Amino acid sequence: MWKCLVAALSLALAASAAAADDKPYRVSLIGDGFDGNSWHTGVLVELAPGWKTYWRMPGESGIPPEFTWMPSRPAVVEVQFPTPARHVDKSGEAVGYETQVLFPVTVTPEQPQSLDLKLDLFFAVCKDVCIPAQAQASITLGTDQRDPLGSLRAETARASVPGAGDAVTAAEIVSDGGKTVLKLALKERPEDIFVESTTSAYFRAPVLSDDGREARLIIDSLSDPRKLKGQNITITYVIGGKGHEQTLTLP
Repeated sequence: MWKCLVAALSLALAASAAAADDKPYRVSLIGDGFDGNSWHTGVLVELAPGWKTYWRMPGESGIPPEFTWMPSRPAVVEVQFPTPARHVDKSGEAVGYETQVLFPVTVTPEQPQSLDLKLDLFFAVCKDVCIPAQAQASITLGTDQRDPLGSLRAETARASVPGAGDAVTAAEIVSDGGKTVLKLALKERPEDIFVESTTSAYFRAPVLSDDGREARLIIDSLSDPRKLKGQNITITYVIGGKGHEQTLTLP
């Protein structure tokens, strides 16, 4: 999926050339709000002008971020992904973020005690070329808030995470002009649609009907469309600038 082999080769070739330059990104953990059970923090990725990074489904090529957490005490760490945007350039379709992105993080400890949280983040950033990136960050989480501004930003970022939706009423795989296509029936016109499955399939940008009640997404990178039969797909769509998410099972 996502032409991983080609992307990995491109990343490797670009890495040595980029090593001598200043990093076009900065990663930090911000916010330490505590609700009595969990801390609410966030991974802030700041990018140099013109650079972008990827969503959990990075598009036609690219690498989704990998978060490795090291809490000093046993804890469950959950990362959420803000609604992404689609970017089209000479390398194809990319799904992700420009300028900066703040991933909301919830940290729930086994015992309500202060802890140190360390992050090892592997991801990729792209401009004219794509380069692999690895960054570390850490934060101390306690009952006394030390970063109220960061906490406010992390809480605001939660509003950009897709909420539950029901605008997609049906989904099926059809053949259209010799291409395998995902056809979606919609209650209203979306600005964009992103589809994920557990297969290698990549669902391209949607083509909408004139009334916006049907979307067709060409499926690439899947040799046998029958592999999608009975599969659950996660559909993230944007309506009025707000992200929504739902899961459907393909017939």
